[in-house]
Amino acid sequence: MLSSILVIVPFLTVINAANDWSVPCITGQCSYDLPTTNNGSASGTVTIWGSNDAISDITPAADWEILGCDPNALSQDIRLVCKSDSPTAKCSHLYQSAGPVNKIVRLPENCGSSAFARVSKAWVPADQSVPASIAARLVRRDGTPPPQVKALSLDTNFGAVDHSKTGIVNIVIQGANVPGAAGTFQVPPSKRSTRVSQRSILGFVKNAVKSIASNSINVNKSVNLKPLDLTKTVNLLNKSVKCGAVTASVKADLDGSVHATASVGVAASGTIIPPKITDFGIITGLTAKLDGTLDLTADVAGSIDSGKIPLINVGVPGLDFPGILTVGPSFQVNAEFTGTFDLNLDMKVGIVFDVNNAQLSFPPGSGAAPAAKAFSIGDTPLTLSASPDVKATGTIAAHLIPSLNLGVSALGGAADATIFLDLDASASLKLSLEASATAATVTVIKNPAAAATAAVGAAKKAAARAVTTSFGGCFEVDGGVAVNAGADGSFFGLFDKSAQKTLFSKEFVIFKKCFGAGASRRSLALLSRLDRESSLERRALSCPAASVKSPVSVVDETVKAAAIKAA
Repeated sequence: MLSSILVIVPFLTVINAANDWSVPCITGQCSYDLPTTNNGSASGTVTIWGSNDAISDITPAADWEILGCDPNALSQDIRLVCKSDSPTAKCSHLYQSAGPVNKIVRLPENCGSSAFARVSKAWVPADQSVPASIAARLVRRDGTPPPQVKALSLDTNFGAVDHSKTGIVNIVIQGANVPGAAGTFQVPPSKRSTRVSQRSILGFVKNAVKSIASNSINVNKSVNLKPLDLTKTVNLLNKSVKCGAVTASVKADLDGSVHATASVGVAASGTIIPPKITDFGIITGLTAKLDGTLDLTADVAGSIDSGKIPLINVGVPGLDFPGILTVGPSFQVNAEFTGTFDLNLDMKVGIVFDVNNAQLSFPPGSGAAPAAKAFSIGDTPLTLSASPDVKATGTIAAHLIPSLNLGVSALGGAADATIFLDLDASASLKLSLEASATAATVTVIKNPAAAATAAVGAAKKAAARAVTTSFGGCFEVDGGVAVNAGADGSFFGLFDKSAQKTLFSKEFVIFKKCFGAGASRRSLALLSRLDRESSLERRALSCPAASVKSPVSVVDETVKAAAIKAA
């Protein structure tokens, strides 16, 4: 679990995790760094350790020359030759003790797609030919024949190794889809524990993620990751019902704009022999600007749920140690609309949120919740028109939901899971308007600025031309943001396949108003009930009450962020 990765364990021996191609892995421990040329993005380190006989090396550092190898294969047969036939040559390490089979070997950078592989078979091939470029380096001054060519079958089927014979081989992995995720961590001198400098591993990954996530999305500042952009208008729903000679309908559209950068870091430890991850944590850094507008027109009664409507799904640079650990992220944006109402209403409301370096972690646990200061609401446009002199009640909500979906595969496919972290930004309306003879009169002036600056006589004329309508009741427009984390699939039993948790949520009251003394008490009571209930009773669309007047303006303004209060 993430919390256990944070456990402090004392260690004595410190090694540099950077892979040194000049030093052979014949002492029971070995490290590999993702190359700096890896698309200029992902970086990280994997280290394994165990008994001296469990891990070996077939790189030039161990005196081996590879005679042909597919750089992209996880499983293949290769030929190789030792540069020396001396009994003290480093090549002999591969064949010592029980021999090569089931040893874990480090591969050269251009041989195979995995940093480490299992030797599943070893033999002497009939083909003893050696390319001239390599043969020239193997010529003996005394004229003796060159060393014998060997052959190996390699794969990443680590589960096929009998660890009762080889002993346990431990593994620790750290990385991020940002540059600079290579560092140092500690290995216990006994080589028995899998608890490898857990604090430094995860702390390192957090720092790597923080370094990118802290970059502003302002175009004038440097952004290390390619921004994810979406600008799209989508129809959330369009339903209608016949009402005699006329048709009543409800229609909702969403103009959505998302600009985001997402970084991903991972820390894991366990054993590669046998394949088992015992500690695992993913950290993401998200900086985003969400700007959407819900446009709703309704003159019906009933319930609506659009379900999640996909707007975009694109790949994000991930992290890949082939055959060992792969994290393949994708960025998705969904929209959704829900409502239960009995009204005649026109409304436009903004969904405007800024996310500044929100740090999200999975599995949920200690330190998983992002800071509240990472989320803020912006200036929110709001227009609302309702039909006067009738009862109108309901709740509606629109959601703009960016999410980061992480496909995770570990140790040759020994475990797979999909982890999601989503940000649900919403705007909602609770409405209770009552027909009442004692309702107050609300005067809406179409051009208040002109009225304020004109002469007294001109102002009176403007007021006389203003729309005056009787309303009684209450309405409230809210904004909300929630961060949710979850998984599909069990990952070595570290989290349930149905694991899901809300990491953070915050509600804002954008606008709230009551008017008309006779209706206020009932309306307030209904708003309170709507606060406690997710919706009114679900029902099919039906026709509105007869002789309903056309909607007239109740509010038309941009609510400044400074005036928006937390609920």
